Amino acid sequence: MIDLKAFRQNPDLYIKAAQDKQFEIDFPTFQKLDQEIVLMKQKIEEIQARRNTASKEIEQIKRSGWNADALMESVKNDKAELERLDKEYAPLSEKFEQILMRIPNIVLDGVPFGESDEKNVEEAQIGEKRVFDFQPLPHWELLEKKNLLDAQRAAKISGSRFLFLRGDLVMLEFALIQWALKKLQKKGFQPTIVPNIVRKDAMMSTGYLPYGEESIYKIMDEEGQQQYLIGTSEVTLVAQHSDEMIDENQLPLRYGGFSPCYRGEAGTYGKDTKGMIRVHQFEKVEMVSFVKPEDSEKEHQLILAIEEEIFQELKIPYRRLLICTGDLGVPAAKKYDLEAWFPGLGTYKEVTSCSNCTDFQARRAQIKYKTTEKKEFLHTLNGTAVAVSRTLAAIVENYQQADGSIMIPEVLQPYFEGKQTM
Repeated sequence: MIDLKAFRQNPDLYIKAAQDKQFEIDFPTFQKLDQEIVLMKQKIEEIQARRNTASKEIEQIKRSGWNADALMESVKNDKAELERLDKEYAPLSEKFEQILMRIPNIVLDGVPFGESDEKNVEEAQIGEKRVFDFQPLPHWELLEKKNLLDAQRAAKISGSRFLFLRGDLVMLEFALIQWALKKLQKKGFQPTIVPNIVRKDAMMSTGYLPYGEESIYKIMDEEGQQQYLIGTSEVTLVAQHSDEMIDENQLPLRYGGFSPCYRGEAGTYGKDTKGMIRVHQFEKVEMVSFVKPEDSEKEHQLILAIEEEIFQELKIPYRRLLICTGDLGVPAAKKYDLEAWFPGLGTYKEVTSCSNCTDFQARRAQIKYKTTEKKEFLHTLNGTAVAVSRTLAAIVENYQQADGSIMIPEVLQPYFEGKQTM
């Protein structure tokens, strides 16, 4: 959520940020509602203060034996006026809140302008692309030949974009997860398994609602209340501290979350329909940090460095992108993506994302930290350590051999008791 005080002082900053991010916000209506609500609140507070004063005076008059009818009538009229104002305030506040929750975070300095992901800026290409002496296959062709991946049977029972993983591919997944969690633990991120089903307020507080609801899977609990399947453990890792005051000495708080993830992939018809790139269910290891505002840029670079270290140690070539305004989304003020090289596809594909959300999520979730001198909203950051299905696909394509076997990355071989191929 944006800082309303800062918005009132410099609305153009927020209007430009929304435009640069390609969000259409009715700012004239929002500002008009804001002014009306501020005036109405002032009037309500004045009447409440007057009633409180009058109530005390009535008690004094009654104790003195005097007639307080006139003053009591005034209090009665004020009560009726408050009830009228409350009825007017409720719909104004609701409409104001609906617009407020659609205003995206502002953009940090240095973020390039662009209307779509086509304007993301490539900062570097890291790692040498392997030169094959045979035609490399897309990962799904190789895995289906080896009976390690089965999309057909998954589609029969669940629909498209679901998969069965079998045999060594399953073992590779768990090796990758364990290796990543151990790495994060050494970096100071506490391994955490999170709930995968959350209430609406958790999705709202992290900025995954109200936009994007069409891509979120929903269920009903036993009381008939709608709940949501998470698309990333960022949601639960951030929302767990909602309405909390964190002591300065506890910062930074760092979590390495593991969870299954569920995404409807609305609007992606025809994109990456085969294989493990764009599926409805996958596993992910996610990093989330809570830091003081002055430390958020440094933390952003730390999370990015860990992401790069993971792919460098897996020896998968990748490129680093600085994300433009039109591809930032709602909560991020600055974001980097890593895209791994897929030789079987002959292209780069996104495998990690790394965002500084500044105080946007903390304001929505009411997460503050305190020092001896102040209480302030902290900053939240998140980054993908391993999006498992995409990383497995990248490993398969980069490590495939002419005979159809797949080398196991050296850092993962200890989890296979010395086995080097699958």
